[in-house]
Amino acid sequence: MMQLTKQTTFATSRASLRVSAVPRPTTRCTVVVRAVDGEKTPEVTPPNAAAPASATSTPPTMPPPATMLPPAVRPPPPAPPATKAVGFGDVMAFSGIGPELINGRLAMIGFVAALGAELSSGEPVLSQWASEPTGIAVAFLLVIAGSLVPFLSGNKNTKAVGPLTPSAEMTNGRAAMIGFAALLIVEFASSGKALF
Repeated sequence: MMQLTKQTTFATSRASLRVSAVPRPTTRCTVVVRAVDGEKTPEVTPPNAAAPASATSTPPTMPPPATMLPPAVRPPPPAPPATKAVGFGDVMAFSGIGPELINGRLAMIGFVAALGAELSSGEPVLSQWASEPTGIAVAFLLVIAGSLVPFLSGNKNTKAVGPLTPSAEMTNGRAAMIGFAALLIVEFASSGKALF
């Protein structure tokens, strides 16, 4: 910290007086000059002490900012704000992380499984669902639970492992949703026949 010193010399008939004042941005002090045995000696009144009646009063000042204090005197930094617990409503809100990501994951599994089953058995999607509803429902519930647990614990799905990035997962999920919807529309338009 750099301090500037201002010196002023007063000349009187008896003696000369040199007063040095160190200006500080937020600290004020009062200098009172009294005659003692023919000499004038300055007295400095600290900012917190009561000023003599002859001195002019100075308005109270704010304490110096924490950045101007030496490191030993600085107050500790404020604690970080408490993180709000992530609830089910936050995750599954319209703008939450859950709906599109979970639907995309389900669509990726459903689209690949539906196409694979159609190619191997020749059954359309609705016939596949009717022949094994419990297995499909359990698989979907496991994917939903496996996706919700990390989200509810505060994971924001930002890790990338090689080409498997969150943006690639979102893009593939969107493509799978469109593909699964297109598969259902084509099968419905063809009177419930399998695509292949």
